[in-house]
Amino acid sequence: MILLERLGGRTTVIDGIVNTFVRLSRHPHPSHCEQAVGEDFMEYLRALGLSPVRDGAGNVMADVPATPGREGAPRLILQGHMDMVCAVAPHSGFDPLHDPVSVVTRDGYLRSDGRSSLGADNNLGNAVVLWLLSTGQVRHGPLRLLFTTAEEVGLEGAKQVSPDWLAGAECLLNTDGFHLGRAIVGSAGGRRETWTRLVETEPAPALPAWQIDLAGGLGGHSGDDINRGRSNPIKLLSAWLAGLPGGRVALLEGGLTHNAIPSWARAVVFCQTEPQLTLLEEALARYRETDPGLTAVCRPVSAPERVWQPGFQAHVLAFLNGLYHGVYAMDPAFPGVVGSSANLGRVVRDGDALQVCAFLRAARVTEEEEMARRHESLAHAHGFTGTVTGYAGWPGQRDNPLAGEMDRVFRAQTGRGLEIGTVHVGLEPSVFRAKAPELVMVSTGPEILDAHSVDERAPLDALPEYALLLAGTLEAL
Repeated sequence: MILLERLGGRTTVIDGIVNTFVRLSRHPHPSHCEQAVGEDFMEYLRALGLSPVRDGAGNVMADVPATPGREGAPRLILQGHMDMVCAVAPHSGFDPLHDPVSVVTRDGYLRSDGRSSLGADNNLGNAVVLWLLSTGQVRHGPLRLLFTTAEEVGLEGAKQVSPDWLAGAECLLNTDGFHLGRAIVGSAGGRRETWTRLVETEPAPALPAWQIDLAGGLGGHSGDDINRGRSNPIKLLSAWLAGLPGGRVALLEGGLTHNAIPSWARAVVFCQTEPQLTLLEEALARYRETDPGLTAVCRPVSAPERVWQPGFQAHVLAFLNGLYHGVYAMDPAFPGVVGSSANLGRVVRDGDALQVCAFLRAARVTEEEEMARRHESLAHAHGFTGTVTGYAGWPGQRDNPLAGEMDRVFRAQTGRGLEIGTVHVGLEPSVFRAKAPELVMVSTGPEILDAHSVDERAPLDALPEYALLLAGTLEAL
């Protein structure tokens, strides 16, 4: 009996994975708020007859005994993260700290109801693993399941994983890849920058106030989508404000977080007459092919009492316009893969300070250092101070033996080979490598489109192939 038939056929596989994903989505789970979803994982694992444990960071681990006759197979760790980037549609009323994602299937896709991102990154990979084990139809060696917290904010949960949880295993398979048919054997390092400066204001002038909104951008993942030519509304609006004759800024904000490309930005300015958006609209026109939904609107608003001081305004706009955004260099070792990039992800007022969030990614340390020096110099010149966290890269090797085995499995199941390479995102194997250098690691994942955005979705028809890749790999090892 072929493996797909043993699992019940395509419809059964899809329904089983979707139902498991819905179960893992019943509680909000942004980064650092994984307590409830972690309990959902613990409950599911106990129902499988396992004895899960949880560490102080909220990471969950459980050992799975080998099926009879497979006790001598190498131990494999199956690993994913439980948190998600919570992108929210403007004016939707969605509260990511209290509202669970509403999961729907529509037009052949698994997606949210449009108010928020889906969280398929990474709970869809987790759902495939848990559903496969629940069927009892996969013959496997000894397994260790590892589900981590706070991956989306710098791999923080993985950093807290005890080396004991990795000991005794020969291989680790991470399920946080985004593209079916790809075996990832290396990933970029990341530098998470948070810059702040105290806001300096003065009484507002006796002029009309206007609000300019840039909205409708695609946004997306700052690593996976950074080379797709999408707009950065924060950069566009900052450049326009810097050239606005006599304009006085009272507010400038936009974006969601460090590692998501912003989809919106807004400003409130004082001007004698309604600001003309001609230059801004010309800038938007450059993105008609890659970001067709982005629009600019100006409307009168009630005048705030305070406005930025001219010197403060000049420094902020110069800082924002000087920060890198987009592809910095391609990776010469892996053609077509981005080597280094920067994302200006968020500007927001936080109490008495203006906060600017940026994220640098690089496969080569020298390029990260080049971008970092530029940002540090700009910050110093314009009165910003910063905090920085980060993680090292995971160097890739094309002859990775686990990737080779998975390629053979995928060819047997689908007739297609896997693309073996590196990606321009941060993955937890980069942290595990320092804790267990002997581990052979690969990352794969189900097909996910537009992660970290409200348009995040996963094609249902691709789920059985990913399930076959995982199940076939477990049986082949």
